[in-house]
Amino acid sequence: MDFFVQQDKSRSKTGLLVFLFICAVLFVIAAVYAAIMAVMVYNSSSMEIKLFNPKLFFTISGVTLAIILVSSITKIIALSKGGSYVAESLGGRLVNSSTQNPDERKLLNVVEEMAIASGVPVPPVYVLNDEKSINAFAAGFSPNDAVVAVTLGCCSMLSRDELQGVVAHEFSHILNGDMRLNIRLIGFLSGIMVIATVGQIILRSGSTTRRRSYRSRSSGKGGGQILILALLFLAIGYIGVLLGRLIQSAVSRQREYLADASAVQFTRNPSGIASALKKIGGFSGGSKIISPSAGETCHMFFSSAISSLFSTHPPLPERIQRIEPGFKGGFDVVKAGVSPVETSSAAGLKSGFAQQAGADISVSADTVVSHVGNISPENIAHSAEILAAIPVKIKEELNDILGASAIVCALLLDKDPGEKKKQMELLERSAPLGLVRQITIVEKSLKGIDPRLRLPVLDLAIPTLRQMSFGQYENLKKYTDILVRADSKLTIFEFSFKEVLTHRLDTAFKNARQKISYKNITVIMSDAVCLLTALARVGHTDKKAAEDAFRAAISNLPAKREALEMDKKTSFSALHTALEHFAAASSGVKKAIFDACSQCVLFDKKVSINEAELLRAVAYSMDIPVPPFLSKDAK
Repeated sequence: MDFFVQQDKSRSKTGLLVFLFICAVLFVIAAVYAAIMAVMVYNSSSMEIKLFNPKLFFTISGVTLAIILVSSITKIIALSKGGSYVAESLGGRLVNSSTQNPDERKLLNVVEEMAIASGVPVPPVYVLNDEKSINAFAAGFSPNDAVVAVTLGCCSMLSRDELQGVVAHEFSHILNGDMRLNIRLIGFLSGIMVIATVGQIILRSGSTTRRRSYRSRSSGKGGGQILILALLFLAIGYIGVLLGRLIQSAVSRQREYLADASAVQFTRNPSGIASALKKIGGFSGGSKIISPSAGETCHMFFSSAISSLFSTHPPLPERIQRIEPGFKGGFDVVKAGVSPVETSSAAGLKSGFAQQAGADISVSADTVVSHVGNISPENIAHSAEILAAIPVKIKEELNDILGASAIVCALLLDKDPGEKKKQMELLERSAPLGLVRQITIVEKSLKGIDPRLRLPVLDLAIPTLRQMSFGQYENLKKYTDILVRADSKLTIFEFSFKEVLTHRLDTAFKNARQKISYKNITVIMSDAVCLLTALARVGHTDKKAAEDAFRAAISNLPAKREALEMDKKTSFSALHTALEHFAAASSGVKKAIFDACSQCVLFDKKVSINEAELLRAVAYSMDIPVPPFLSKDAK
């Protein structure tokens, strides 16, 4: 599965969504006009009423369109808060990373493994406490503001393998860009379905009018008109709901098949997701969601959240048969209860991870590019090893904002005692004493940490750091900037690490949705030269080897490149601008620049752990998910 192609496909479906929305709006406008004309005919004794009144039609069209657009825009603004807003609107409760509940610990562990294996930030996890059924969803505009939510039944009734299959399905939606389409669909549907609400308001006001008419013994048709209009608007509103279900079905069904297939590919365990689907089929509560918001969000769920004529999901037997061709249909009865809590798959794997430390990895650039956005069972097993290798004290610090902030700052401290002292002295002038003391404490736990653990630790810190206030976040950015710039030297990993942190958190704190500004690499070739120069010099100490690596990388770019030479000097600000531009580039441009970066770093077909993590950090800052490198990738 090509990550960049899937991103383009997801974005192209936005055009289909807009087209379907426009068609639905036109239908609703025509229906509202017809309803009002019907009331006018009912109330008139004249036979000369024209069925098409241009002035009335355009007035009704304007008012109806305004109501639809205001409703959609209001919902879209609310949704700009990201996946957490969706989860909380459905009654979701944020799972604390320090929870001791066995089911919640199992859930967090599965999500953390999947996130680290895929190279995306660990998403906050929510449990829908009031939902006893078995269901789940992922929501957000991008991996940077995504959340994973499961029902209480999903958390408590599924085994670890079943839960892993469900979570892998949801991660497919995260990696394929489906979440962005799903959340936009909620906003569009809110406008289409608002007419039913208008009908209910008219019906309530009509009831008041009829009571007044009865008390005054009026024999006019006023109350009857309002009742007819209200009923017609309700009918139109529910037609709008039906159109919404059609749109949800058109956008959602095929993507569910793809996500099921991806879950099998990721875990190489078809029985996990198939067994979860069978439990849904055999459970009396099924996958139904009782929340009032279920209707507008039903297309986001793992399985059908509501009963509808036009289902947003394929039938359970069809989904299972695609995973298990021998499935004959029929489900065993499943009763609500607690599933056995298996131990983490990371148990006992720390030593295997440690044995690989320090060894260079033999891998080709093409292999690295092909792994983008793809998860393999080997990646998941490796992520379990990574989680097991992270010291317990570090994990405990990540449970609160102070500890997570201190960990991030400590990861940016220089190994050289003199440089580290300078960093801390500069930090003490701006940071509160409590943070400085905490950095000193956690720095001891991080001493000698394997380079492969730095990005995973950052990923694990993201859910906690997203709970900061905006002021706390601005201060954290200031502190990390001080640490990176303290020695005035270009330490590109530290710089990239800081870029990843701010890029990922900006989405959560500033609602900074990345827009595509660059569809042609030619206009940002100077940025490509800047980035590739920095990578060539960091990855190759020999001047000629660095130049050869740079030329090899430039030759892979689909643009005029004959006169391009390495920059004589690179700066933090120039690199920051380059990464910002590439983060705002189209999928095709991102693929081209990441391929060139891989060619540059992996020019000699071998890469040190430091170089591998540097390449991943650069990719992360451009929203390109790269799984941790495996030594067996050489083949």
